[in-house]
Order: sequence, then C-alpha cells, then structure tokens
Amino acid sequence: MNQTVRHLVTLCVLFMAGCGSSPTVHYYALDSIGSRVAEGAPGAPIIAVGAFRMPEYLNRSQMVRRGPGAEIIVDDFNRWAEPLDDAIHRVLASNLDQLLDRVIVVAFPTSAALNIDYRLTGRFDRFHAGPDGNVVLEVQWGIVAMNGTTHLPPRRVRYQSQAARRDDPGAIAEAMSDVLAQFCRDIASELGAIGLQPDS
Repeated sequence: MNQTVRHLVTLCVLFMAGCGSSPTVHYYALDSIGSRVAEGAPGAPIIAVGAFRMPEYLNRSQMVRRGPGAEIIVDDFNRWAEPLDDAIHRVLASNLDQLLDRVIVVAFPTSAALNIDYRLTGRFDRFHAGPDGNVVLEVQWGIVAMNGTTHLPPRRVRYQSQAARRDDPGAIAEAMSDVLAQFCRDIASELGAIGLQPDS
C-alpha cells in the first residue's frame, strides 16, 4: 500500500469516526393548557385564530435563543417537532377552545367553506429565551369581525416566564408554552367586550 492510499484510508476512518460521534438531535413541542374537547353550541359564533406573523429568524426548525447583547443563537441539536408557526396557531386555538364554551375556535389556515364571524390576528415581535432562561413573548393583536368592524383594536402586550432550568431546552419549551397560556387567558378575558364570555 503506497503512502497516498494510506493517507486516504486514514482520512476515511477519521471522517467515519467523526460522523459516529455527532450529538443526537432532540425534538420538542409546545403544549396547550388542557385536553378537554369543547363542543360549541349550534349557531355559536366562529372565531379564527390567525394569521399571526413571526420574525423570520424564528421561522426555522431549530430552537432559537437570545445571547448576550444582540446575538441570536440557533441550536442545531434541539429542534421543534413541527414548524413553529404551525405550533403557535395550534396551541393558541387549543387554549382558547379550553377557555371558551360559547364560541367555536378554529386555527389558521381555515377553510374557505367556514362562515367565520371573527378573526384574531397580530404579530409576534419576540418569542424566545434569554441567556438566563427567561422566556419573553411580545405580541401585537386585535380582533375584527368579518364584516370589517374592529371589535378589539390592536394592542401590544408582553409576557414572561422563567424556565425551571435555564440551559434545558425542554424547560424552555415549557416556559414558552406558559407565556402562550398567559396570552390566551388575557384574550379570553378581553372577549367579554364583544359578548364572548370565558367559562365561569
């Protein structure tokens, strides 16, 4: 075996060893606040959740954290089990379905065949954890009727939740679910202004 072939064999062995030692990729999901199946009464108004816009840096499969200063950290080995945009709309709709029993809640995207009465829309400005494990949600939102009437004008809100372990992606995902739950409880309360009261 000549010297060149020996070098090639050595490089191949090192490459295969390196591939074998790559860290395992872990997947996480956002959770809703419960599993009760709410059944809207016949003729109940339908509220569509979304679309909510998200910053492009969050529009990826990897979990994203805020580093020191303005640094954005993309974690290649801890990822979302579904697109984050889909997860947010799913959890918001599921949470509101748990909190309200006088409406039918559907998530974006909605079928054109549905006769939507109200639409909840807005924009997520921040939705990630900082170096200390503190999750921040900053969101603008409002509710409009499909006839064009604004029932709840746009407003900006901020929520926080501290992850139980700041370096644990699972704990961060739980804290992210918690701020979404906080947001939904406020939405449910505000819906009283248009006659859609939360459960007592």
